[in-house]
Amino acid sequence: MLLAAMFALNTPMARAGQVQVRPEPAPPRVLAGLKHPTASTRRDTANQLGALRARNATRALMVTLVDKDASVREASAFALGQITDPAATEALVRALSDKDTETRASAAFALGMIGNRKSTTALSKGLEDDEPSVRAATAVALGLMQDTDAVDELIAMLDDESLDVRYDAMWALGQIGEPDAADALQHLAASLDALRLSEAARAAFNETLQNAMADLRTEAHAQPARPRRATGVIADQPRYSTATRRVTIRQSARALATERATHAHVTGTVTLRALVAADGRPVRAYVTGRLGYGLDQRAVEAALQYKFEPALEQGLPQTTWVEVEVKF
Repeated sequence: MLLAAMFALNTPMARAGQVQVRPEPAPPRVLAGLKHPTASTRRDTANQLGALRARNATRALMVTLVDKDASVREASAFALGQITDPAATEALVRALSDKDTETRASAAFALGMIGNRKSTTALSKGLEDDEPSVRAATAVALGLMQDTDAVDELIAMLDDESLDVRYDAMWALGQIGEPDAADALQHLAASLDALRLSEAARAAFNETLQNAMADLRTEAHAQPARPRRATGVIADQPRYSTATRRVTIRQSARALATERATHAHVTGTVTLRALVAADGRPVRAYVTGRLGYGLDQRAVEAALQYKFEPALEQGLPQTTWVEVEVKF
């Protein structure tokens, strides 16, 4: 499915031009929802806490990672990934062995969002999981962490029986940027015509493939095509007047719906909050409104492929937060 995105500038952050944002703590009445007798309320509370990115909820969400209801465990794992508190790493590693497929997948994705290098060994085992959704989420996690040690494993995943796994491994290789993946990605590009895809899905797959190949390092360059972390440093001397403007999109990216979402006929919108650096790169993207079925993860992947014209404040580029809607 194609990606449609709408952007709304977060005004206070735009004025300040700050890199960091400190989410407000979750009120006690919201945290109390994790102890509600109804599973759906506990699940919805976990999703709400993830959207708030409330760090004071970390310990309570670690407790609900072992809730008797699988949907609560999954929502808790996903929420911990949005909060990105390293204190949750060990609990999420344990959740990689959960009997529920969706919980394992969300735990893997969450570990990628947190980025604690101590989890890479445990994560790599997820590439051998029996369920494609877990293998796919693990690939994305390793890409988010830019784990160069996983390049060979991810290249092997380009031949996975699941299209989802192949797609996410391809995206991850682009994030890592190692030139060793060039031949494998070119081979995948040559075999794209053999895949049974709709026109829209083929366009999304091909666009992500081209973006991944463009992000690989080359022998002629010691650095990746684009920096991977927000530094607040502008590569070129800015050539701006004293203008002030909002951040605008320069190049969009399509999102590919997951196979399980397509089979379940799930459509709708994933909302995100993205951090756009002063050079127009999307640095991080956090989910504020979920769809599930792996679509939240795909929305993050798509958002991180966008390119922006940065916001200007009196002629100076700003690092800014924007709200993003990804429609499937």
